Amino acid sequence: MKNIASKTLIVAVCVLLGIIISIQYKTVNDVVGPDSIPSQKNKELVNELARLEEEKEGLMNELTNLENKIKKYESEASKESDYIKELSEELEKYRMFSGYEEVEGPGVEIVINEPEINDEYAHSSSIVENYDYLLDIISYLNVTGSEAISINDLRYTSYSEMLIAGEHINFNNKPIGAPIKIKAIGPSDDIESALRISGGIINLMESYGFQIEIKKHDKLTIPRYTEIKELKYAKPISDDEE
Repeated sequence: MKNIASKTLIVAVCVLLGIIISIQYKTVNDVVGPDSIPSQKNKELVNELARLEEEKEGLMNELTNLENKIKKYESEASKESDYIKELSEELEKYRMFSGYEEVEGPGVEIVINEPEINDEYAHSSSIVENYDYLLDIISYLNVTGSEAISINDLRYTSYSEMLIAGEHINFNNKPIGAPIKIKAIGPSDDIESALRISGGIINLMESYGFQIEIKKHDKLTIPRYTEIKELKYAKPISDDEE
């Protein structure tokens, strides 16, 4: 009888421990989620990301220093030759066109805030869900003669990418979200008139509750494009191939 009672007690204890463990497991899942990264691993990933960002910043500073040296050499060489001066000016122009040069000039700043949360605008409360509106605004800016554009201080170029990544937008491999600040250097009056046209993109966004402000500036600064791109497939056509 004692053996039976002991075995029964052991079974009861095991069942009780199993229930306790399952409750603890369910509680952890409810709090942190079943797919959460352990805290230590999460810290390691955050530290690695910070290290890579710091390394990238250091390389960008080194690149800027080298570019400044090249510009200095070009300036000195230009003083000795009109031909080199002309080439340097052409090179500077193409750098500006491609977005690899920080620029300044008159233009507009468009600030976009999301609608206040309520039932009326519940279906369109996030700029992430409607990021195509940003592409429409860029199209308006290009049509009206904008010469340089940035979104949240990231340069927009023909190489720029804009994709949904979870709860934010990835632009030039950087996460961005509201408020969205778009800057454009160009004819500010023409840009504002085009954006504010009846039935246009700004009208549409405001009808869905987006709060938009357009400010004209005598001088805006737009940063350079910082990603390095290399052509893998395209190459210039030589005279021999014609």
